[in-house]
Amino acid sequence: MRRPLCYRYFLAFRPDTVLRCWLTSLADAVGQHAKRVPDEYFHLTLCVIAELHHRDPWIVAQVRSALHSPLSSCRFQVGRLQGDPEGAAVHAVGSQCEIQDFYRTLVARLATRAIVPLYRESGLHPHVTLGRDPCVVETSALPREWIPDELLLIESEVGNGVHRVQARWPLLPPRQGSFAFEVPPLLLAAAGLGR
Repeated sequence: MRRPLCYRYFLAFRPDTVLRCWLTSLADAVGQHAKRVPDEYFHLTLCVIAELHHRDPWIVAQVRSALHSPLSSCRFQVGRLQGDPEGAAVHAVGSQCEIQDFYRTLVARLATRAIVPLYRESGLHPHVTLGRDPCVVETSALPREWIPDELLLIESEVGNGVHRVQARWPLLPPRQGSFAFEVPPLLLAAAGLGR
C-alpha cells in the first residue's frame, strides 16, 4: 500500500444495516461500480477536523475530551438522489432542524478544545456519497428516516481508501419537543368538567 496523501480525521454517522442496504440499492441503480464507496464505508460526514501528513493520537484524545458527556441524537430524512460528473450522493430532504442543531452542539463542544471544523464555511449540507462514477440523475427516492445511534471519529488514509474508527460515542435518543397543552374550556364544559 502506498503512503496516503494525508490522514483525514472526521466525525460522522454511519447508517444501520437496513439503511445501508437501501443506500446500496440506490448505488446499484445509478451505476456506481468502478469508483463506488464500499458499502461498509457509507457515512454522513458532520465535519473534518484535521488533515495531517502523519497519524496523530493527540487529535483523538482532544476529541474524546470534548465529547466526554453524552449527546442526544437527531432525527432527519435522506432521499434526494443526485448525480453529476463527480459521482452520486443521497441528500437530506425536508426539515433539517434537528441535524443542524446537533451539528452546532458538536461544533461548540469541539471549540472547547480549540478544534475548528475544516471546509464548513457554508454550513452543513447533509449527504451520503455513494460513489465517484459519473452519472446524471436528480430524483427524490422515497425518503428514509435516519436516527443515528452513535457518533464516530474516523481516520481516513486519503488516496488509499482506508477508514479506521478511532472512537465512538453512543447517542442518547433524540430530545422530545414539549408543548404547553391546555384543555380548551369548551371541551371541559361539554364533558361536564367546567372550571
